[in-house]
Amino acid sequence: MDEVLYRLPDATAWHRLTGKAIGLDGLGDLRGRSGFAFAPFHADAKAPLVLLDVATHEVMNVEPAATAKPHHIVEQESRQDYRRAFGRMQARMASAGLRKVVLARRADITLDEPLDAHGVFAKACAMYPHQMVALVSTTLSGTWLMATPEVLIENLGETWTTMALAGTMATPGPWSEKNTREQRIVADYIHDCLKRGCRLVSQQPPRTVTAARLFHLRTDFEFALRDGVDIVDVLTDLFPTPAVCGMPKREAMEAILDDEALDRRYYSGFCGPWNMPMPTSQASSVQDAATALYVSLRCMEMRGKSLSLYAGGGLLDESEEATEWEETEKKMQTMKALL
Repeated sequence: MDEVLYRLPDATAWHRLTGKAIGLDGLGDLRGRSGFAFAPFHADAKAPLVLLDVATHEVMNVEPAATAKPHHIVEQESRQDYRRAFGRMQARMASAGLRKVVLARRADITLDEPLDAHGVFAKACAMYPHQMVALVSTTLSGTWLMATPEVLIENLGETWTTMALAGTMATPGPWSEKNTREQRIVADYIHDCLKRGCRLVSQQPPRTVTAARLFHLRTDFEFALRDGVDIVDVLTDLFPTPAVCGMPKREAMEAILDDEALDRRYYSGFCGPWNMPMPTSQASSVQDAATALYVSLRCMEMRGKSLSLYAGGGLLDESEEATEWEETEKKMQTMKALL
C-alpha cells in the first residue's frame, strides 16, 4: 500500500493517507481528479507524475513523536562535479542569453543503518513547524522527505494564492542587488502568468521570511480564476517557475537538462493535496485546504542506508561559484540536521 504523511505549515494536525499511486502522463491529467499529487521537475519514465488515489485518510491532532536517532554519515564528495557544472552553466548563460538559470546538486550519503522514515518525518515536524513537511512513499516514486516553505498554488475558498520565493542569506541584513534582482525575475514571471488566466490579481511588496536557518525574499499573490479557466491551466503556465528553473523558461529548462549533469527526479517538482476532500472536522480550515501544492525543496530521497540530498541556487551573470556552492551547503543542512 502506498503512503503519504504530511503536515501543512503552522498546522496542529498532520495527515496519513494510504491508497494506490497512479502514474499520469502530464499536468493536464490532473483535471477532474483528486488525491495527493507528487510531481517531478521534469517527468520521464523513471520519474512520472504521481497521484495517490486515497483509500484512507486519517487526521492526527497532535504532533507525531520525534523518535529519529542520530546517525553516523559518510558523504560522497561532489565539489569538483559542481565546479564543472557551474562552468558549463555560465557558458550556456552567455551563449543562450539566459537572465537566470538554477543549478542544482546532489549529495549522496551512506548511513550506519537504515533510516526510520516515520521517525525522521516526526523529527522534521518538530524542527520545522512553519514549513510543509511531507513523506511520500510509493512504488512509482520511491521514498522522499521534504520540508519546504514555498507555496506553488493553494486554494483559499473563492480565491487562490501563490508566492515568489527567491534570494537566500544565512544572516539578516541588507539584500544584495543580485538577490533582489533574482527575486524580481521570479515575481515578474508569476505576475505575467496570473494576468493571462486570472482576475483580481493582487501582489504584495517583497518581504524577508525565514525557512529553517535561512532568510529569503518573498512576494505573495492572490488571484481568482476567470470564467472558463481551470486551475490546471494556471498550474501548467506557472510550473516550473524561475525559482527552480530560470528565464527564459524554455531555454533554461534545456540548459538544465543538457548541462546540469544531474537527474533531479522529484527535487524542485511539487507535492500536496490536490482537490482532495477533507474529513468533515477539517473542511473549514484554511490550513487544510483541499488544494495546497508546495514546491518540493529541501528534499531527501531514502533508499535504506543510502540517501540523496538535493539543493540548488539561482545563477545570474555575476554569480560566483564558491558563493553558490556555500548556499547549497546551507540549504542541505535542513535535511542533514535530521540525521
